[in-house]
Amino acid sequence: MIEPLAGEDPRHVGPYELVRRLGRGGMGEVFLGRSPGGRLVAVKVVAAELAHDADFRRRFALEVAAARKVGGFYTAQVVDADTDAVRPWLVTAYIPGPSLHQVVRDAGPLPHRALRVLGSGLAEGLAAIHAADLVHRDLKPGNVIVADDGPRVIDFGIARALDGGQHTGTVIGTPGFMSPEQARGEPTGPAADVFALACVLTFAATGHSPYGQGRPDVILYRTVHEPPDLQGVPDELSAFIRICLAPEPGRRPLVSDALRHLATSAEDTQWLPAGVAAMIGERRAVTIALRARTDPEPPGSGPRSGPESGPVRRRRRAVPLAAAATLAVGGAAWAAVALLHPFDTRSGSDTSGSSATAKTAAWSGDPCDVTTYTLIQDHQLTSVGQAGGFTNGSDRVKTCTWKVGAATVDNNRTMTLAYSTAPFHLITDRKAPKESANLHLDGLTSAAAYANQEEDRCEVGWRTPGGYAAVLESDPGVIGASCVLGARFAQDLAPKLTDGAKSS
Repeated sequence: MIEPLAGEDPRHVGPYELVRRLGRGGMGEVFLGRSPGGRLVAVKVVAAELAHDADFRRRFALEVAAARKVGGFYTAQVVDADTDAVRPWLVTAYIPGPSLHQVVRDAGPLPHRALRVLGSGLAEGLAAIHAADLVHRDLKPGNVIVADDGPRVIDFGIARALDGGQHTGTVIGTPGFMSPEQARGEPTGPAADVFALACVLTFAATGHSPYGQGRPDVILYRTVHEPPDLQGVPDELSAFIRICLAPEPGRRPLVSDALRHLATSAEDTQWLPAGVAAMIGERRAVTIALRARTDPEPPGSGPRSGPESGPVRRRRRAVPLAAAATLAVGGAAWAAVALLHPFDTRSGSDTSGSSATAKTAAWSGDPCDVTTYTLIQDHQLTSVGQAGGFTNGSDRVKTCTWKVGAATVDNNRTMTLAYSTAPFHLITDRKAPKESANLHLDGLTSAAAYANQEEDRCEVGWRTPGGYAAVLESDPGVIGASCVLGARFAQDLAPKLTDGAKSS
């Protein structure tokens, strides 16, 4: 949960400006910070009582040094730390998404495909952690961040800094997700993380740990002495999960075996249910505004008055709309959607009058605000929309770009949506598209379609109630773009642009 800073919270840690509180744990506090260059990061500050423990500081420094070596796509990498500070701190990459615990609590258990994508991502993340000679030892739903392009494992290896110290209590880990050897206080290795992986997958599939709920000592007793409860786990996964939950560490599969078993195909891109997509979108909307230094209100806060009214207030209202564009999953294929107009000022007439211009001024005009989860699914968009980065030479043109198509390394297809209150062109060396006879541009006012001379890019442009829009279909290196896909995308987007202008 992103919360405002409290009065006693620090405002800076090292070179990082703290902008929000993310949480509090047994080892310290976690804040959302901003680097001097504007990048958002997670800043973890050690609790004051631990900061005075010399033995803890020594182990913490060793663990931070090891954690810096962890790479891989499915972990939040350590980017900075100061283990000698009055209160030691650690900075990791910030992933704008809810925890798996929040996802299951608010949206319910995940379907089978999502479980496999979750499991394969977590297994790959654990493999990267183990490759750095670390053992997570506290993998649980709260330490898994759900992003649109896969899960991320956080807090890897740091729990080990507490091991053996007087502040640790009896065991390290979380009841319901720790292995029997952890519950008995015995030394743990990578097999304990495999056990935790199976517990996390069971939770994601059923909403509960395989060892139930209740007092911690009761859960630990079940973990050591009773078989797991896998009712509700899909049949395709239950046998594998049961093997991972073997009481003896030596009987559990290796992480590499788990990764092979849970491997997903290139088609498993859009893996999240719509409700989870909305959760990710809300978190991303807040963080995008924070990165832009607009200091948005946290969800649920009331209206504010003062110098931040006007354009900034309009931008805040528009931010949640961008949430719908975040339900894309990783992959190498790009879909770019740019709101640009490919025809000149003489194309069509403006029947909306000055009122349309006023409405457009009130609307955010951000191309990333107009996509929805349905559009993302229907058009195989496989990344979050990226604002900017595409230009026709005019700063009046706003764009948004997505990956599109199968998530394979050699797929470079893009789709770009562009918007401007003034006419513009995306393609300068225009010609009629190869298959223009097959285009259906019904409902697009003053629509026009063009291809470039190499026929590897197509543009469909039309007039909106408040300006001009265009979709650019691009597949670098592939000859024969037909504009058919771009035309379909334009038709699906057109009502959204019209409604957005009318409702502003």
